[in-house]
Amino acid sequence: MRAHLRFLILDDFDPDTGELALRVAFQPGQEPGLELIRLRLHLGRTGNALEPLIRELRTHVQMPMPPLWDFGLKTIIRAIEDDLSNPDGRNALRYLWVRTQLLHPAEPARSTPNHPVVRQVEILRDWAHRLDQEGQCLRAAEILDRLLLLAPKDVTSLAYLAGFFRSQGMAEEMAAVAERWSRAEPDRVEAKLRHAEALVRLGRAQEARAVFEAVLKVNPVHLLAHLGMAQARGLLGGNPFPHLDAAQELDHAATASVLRETFDYRLLMVPPGDRNYSLEDIPGVLGVSGAEVQDYHQFLGFPLAGPEGTVRESELARWVGVMNRYALLPGGLNWSAPTPRRLPELG
Repeated sequence: MRAHLRFLILDDFDPDTGELALRVAFQPGQEPGLELIRLRLHLGRTGNALEPLIRELRTHVQMPMPPLWDFGLKTIIRAIEDDLSNPDGRNALRYLWVRTQLLHPAEPARSTPNHPVVRQVEILRDWAHRLDQEGQCLRAAEILDRLLLLAPKDVTSLAYLAGFFRSQGMAEEMAAVAERWSRAEPDRVEAKLRHAEALVRLGRAQEARAVFEAVLKVNPVHLLAHLGMAQARGLLGGNPFPHLDAAQELDHAATASVLRETFDYRLLMVPPGDRNYSLEDIPGVLGVSGAEVQDYHQFLGFPLAGPEGTVRESELARWVGVMNRYALLPGGLNWSAPTPRRLPELG
């Protein structure tokens, strides 16, 4: 089966070099998936600026240039050249619109050039939806990011991107887009929770705590807000148990799942004089086997945050306390952190 052209998307225009960056997405055969051809067209030179694209299409997909691409690119290039003739034509911000332009090989209604902005937003949203349905989440997210240049407060796109960045573990990007989402929909609890979760991942627990507090003031029985508040307080060295107790009352199974799988037992600020145990010491300390300790580490969030993979006593005490309090192990652990050798002076 011959390759099938899907779309051409513009990436950038550099007014200093005259380079127009673009990508061609095509499906190489019957199997799902996209391959990309990256190109830079050089404007302002003699000859046909589209010749590199024509040559690449003949070489890689053995197809001629679609007439719609030829017309669309020439329209875009003419608009760029008109902008360049203005006094501030070298300002790169003038060309952000280039990144919103997408061309279908045969359907003008699915190409953005010469459509009003509202219609361009609809076209890009449709492309993102189709790509998401095909399992092309990265491409869908990229197109929605372009859509936000046209509609910065589009909450559907912001919500999708927050979820996408969350699934990819991209905490900084998640925090930025969730904050935008929260500003666009100030009463949307999910937006606030995504923002706070990203702040926790970035170690900004104090900021996250403030967001969780704001959610709980409005909805004091919100499960995820209690779990998030417990996480933020725990990272800051505070007492997470009141919020974990509340979460357990709301949904025992969900709380147990979080505590086993995703809860972070570290402390961002380690107490002065905190002891460190090597992993080899833990079986003797807890009265369990080495295999059980390996299971704790692999499946139950056992904290190994000390130097060279050691276990900090303060974090071990937190972990053991949670395991025992919520009966997350088949049998309880008969250990608690020993009393410090020297109590601090009052003053």
